[in-house]
Amino acid sequence: MKLDYVPTGILWPLVSLIALGVAGCGDDGSGDSGGGTESASTATGGQGGAGGGGVTATGTGAGPGSSTTTGATSTSTGEPGSTTGATTAAATTTTTGAGGASASCGYPAEYADGSVTFYTLDMGSTEVNCSYQITGRNPDIVAHVPFGGGQYFAAMNTADYNSAAMCGACVEVTRDDGRSVQAMVVDQCPIATNPKCTAGHIDLSKNAFLKVGEEREGYVGTTHGGAGGKISWRYIPCPTTSPLTFRLKDPTNRYWNEIIVEGHAHPIEKLEVEINGTWQTATRQSYNYFVVGDGNMGAAPYHVRVTDINGSTLEAMLDLKAGDQPASAQLPACH
Repeated sequence: MKLDYVPTGILWPLVSLIALGVAGCGDDGSGDSGGGTESASTATGGQGGAGGGGVTATGTGAGPGSSTTTGATSTSTGEPGSTTGATTAAATTTTTGAGGASASCGYPAEYADGSVTFYTLDMGSTEVNCSYQITGRNPDIVAHVPFGGGQYFAAMNTADYNSAAMCGACVEVTRDDGRSVQAMVVDQCPIATNPKCTAGHIDLSKNAFLKVGEEREGYVGTTHGGAGGKISWRYIPCPTTSPLTFRLKDPTNRYWNEIIVEGHAHPIEKLEVEINGTWQTATRQSYNYFVVGDGNMGAAPYHVRVTDINGSTLEAMLDLKAGDQPASAQLPACH
């Protein structure tokens, strides 16, 4: 369900978009479509800026931007099994090709007992919860997804979605028979309307799901409520070598804006904007855009700084214009 979010101080009315994901679970073996949903994005104005060079830096520390998660909208039948919890060891894989010196990986622990279902965008999605652009349907393709030509993406359960904190994170899902798939989190699987979406569950795009299961199975992960197979998954660095990018929500509005970060190797923990010589921490919305205060960041260009989950930082200058605005580099690798 889209949010009716109207920022304080905006001069224009915002129009809310509604995305509805529908899931079904057939007792006849026809499979479960999972039910990832997109609760997010307010739509007003365009999709953000183009160009804009950036400068890189490394640093430590950053608290996550605050945000709230609202209810989303898919439905599903069937009861999930109990969650056995995540393992205690954090991932220690290394990014391939990311720029800069490496840092220690700060990823959440992996799930030894997870589960997966699948969904398609035609189940009612007009947008994905992380506000990335949908660039294709049938087959479904989402921008900045580095796997399967943009087709291998995922809706994360509400708990692990963590109010958009895991937007853009990459995961590796493995079945006990050796099959595996890598996908990027672009969406939320809402526990409010889908009982399968407990911690440890992932709703994969259909083409990603077919790499670890059969369509007739629908719900895989016997230790987490599924009908067959055992599923484990972990966070991994995204295999992107291109500079990360920024996009403004309204590229024509001088008095209000929000910023989205895309194409990053690691999950983003914090975004700051330098206003009148002071770095101000932006608040992350549940639809993955960041806003500082009432959205008025002063005159462009905007000096921004992002901090990833590993504590590495990168800075860039953003213009008031449409399209992707690349930084000069990618976030450093982690180990």
